[in-house]
Amino acid sequence: MENKLLIAGLSAGVGAAVTYLTSSLSAKKKKRSLNGDNNDNSSPSNQHIDKSIKMDTDEVFTTTAATTTTTTTTNKKESLNLDSLLQEEIFNEQMDRTKLYYGEEGFEKIRESFVVVVGLGGVGGAAAHVLLRSGIKKLRLIDPDLVTLSSLNRNALATRNDVGRSKVEVMKQHFHDICPEVEVEAIQTFFTGELAPKLLHGNPDYILDCIDNTQTKVELLTYCKRENLRVISSFGAGSSSDPTKIHISDISYTYGCPFGREVRRLLKVNGIQEGILCVYSTETHRKKLIPLTDEELKLLNEQAVKPTLRVRTLGVSMPIPLMFGTAMSCNVLNDIVGLKTILEEEKQTPPPLTEYTKLFKLLVKKDLLMHRTPPTHLKKFMGPLDLRYIIDDIYQKKSGISGQQSSVLFVIRWRPEKPCAPNNLIYLSQAESEIHEKVTNVDQHYPKELVERIDKLLSTVVMNEKQINLANSIL
Repeated sequence: MENKLLIAGLSAGVGAAVTYLTSSLSAKKKKRSLNGDNNDNSSPSNQHIDKSIKMDTDEVFTTTAATTTTTTTTNKKESLNLDSLLQEEIFNEQMDRTKLYYGEEGFEKIRESFVVVVGLGGVGGAAAHVLLRSGIKKLRLIDPDLVTLSSLNRNALATRNDVGRSKVEVMKQHFHDICPEVEVEAIQTFFTGELAPKLLHGNPDYILDCIDNTQTKVELLTYCKRENLRVISSFGAGSSSDPTKIHISDISYTYGCPFGREVRRLLKVNGIQEGILCVYSTETHRKKLIPLTDEELKLLNEQAVKPTLRVRTLGVSMPIPLMFGTAMSCNVLNDIVGLKTILEEEKQTPPPLTEYTKLFKLLVKKDLLMHRTPPTHLKKFMGPLDLRYIIDDIYQKKSGISGQQSSVLFVIRWRPEKPCAPNNLIYLSQAESEIHEKVTNVDQHYPKELVERIDKLLSTVVMNEKQINLANSIL
C-alpha cells in the first residue's frame, strides 16, 4: 500500500514538472512568432524602433502614473474633507438635544470648557460620563486605581474585560467610542498637595472632587480655594440608599454626613469654613465600615499602601454614587452656562443650622447677663458655625460633663475667668448648665479627671488670629 502511494506521488510530481516545461516552451514559441522569424536586433533600424517603443511606453507610463498620483491625492483630500464634514454632522446631531436645552450660546460655553475630575469611583465616573455626553471640550481624569471585579457594580462603563486595567485608561477608551470630539487626558496617579500645581495646570474651568479619602480631599479643596479655582466636592455616598436625602449647598450649610463633618474639621484647621459647593446626603441610616481581614491587611502592607488611605471596606450599591456624580456634573454644566442650581431665595439656613443660631443667641444673652460682654463684640468673631463646630466636632453632640445626649443642651463659658471664645465653651444639659452658671472655679468644683479631659478637648479647638485677638480683648 505504501509503495503504491509513493509511486502515485512521484507520478504526480513528474506530471506537474512536464506540464510546467511544456507551458514554458509554448510561451517562448509564441513570443518568437510575435517578434517575427528574423530576430536580428543588431541593425540600426531595429535599434531605433526598439528605442522608440521604449520611449513611447515610458512616456505613456509616466503620464499615467502622474495622472493616477494626482487623482489619488485629490481623492484623498476629498475623502478627508468628506469625512471631516460627516464627523461634524454626526457630532452636531449627537449634541442636538443638549443644544436645544442650553441654547446655542450656552452650548458654546460648554464646548469651550476644560474640566478636571479627580477620583473615578462610582461618583467620579458617573460625573465624567455626563460631562462627556454633554460635549465638554476637554476632560482630565485623575485616579491611581485599577478596575476590579468588585467595582463593576457601580462603575459607569467598565466591563469584565477591563478588570486589571487602569481606570483612567479604560474610561478614556470608552469615552473615545462615545464621543471622539471630546479631548480626554488620562493621568494614573495619586493626587497630593505637592502634585496639585502639576495635576491642575492649564487653568481648568471646573474641578470635581470625587476623592474618598479625607486627607487627600482636604489637600485638593485647600489648593482650589487658595488658587481661586472653581470646585465642587462630593461627601460620603457609599453608605447611603435614600435618594430623597441628597442635597447641594455650600459646605457651611452641610449637615448629617459624618464624612463631611471630618472634612469640615480639617478644612477649618486650614482656615476654610465656607465657599465650597458640596453634594451630600443627610440620611441617618447608614452602613458601617467593615474592617479588612488579616489577609487583606497583609496584602496592603506587602504592597506598601499609603497609611492615609482607607483600610476598611464599605458596602455600596450603584444608585446613590451615580446620583451624586450626576448631581455634581449637572451643577457644573449649569454654572458654566450661567444657570444657578441654587437660587438666591433658596439660600436659607437649613433647620439644623437654625438650632445652632438659637443656641448662639442664648450664649450671647447669658454672657451679657453673667459677664457683661457686649453682644456686638461676641458677634465679631463667633457665630452659629463656630457653635456647630464645638458641638458636633469637639463634644460629638454629647454633654461635656456626663457624656450623655439630651434633647435640650446649652453652650456656656467653661472657665469663668477666661474670655468667651470657641476654645472656652462647654456643652451641657439644662440641669448641668444651671449648676455650672454658679461655679466660680472649675478646678475646685469638678473632679480633676473631668477638668483635665475638658481642657484637653478644648485645646484641640482651632481658632484664627482674628478670633484670638478679639477674644483676648474682652478681658
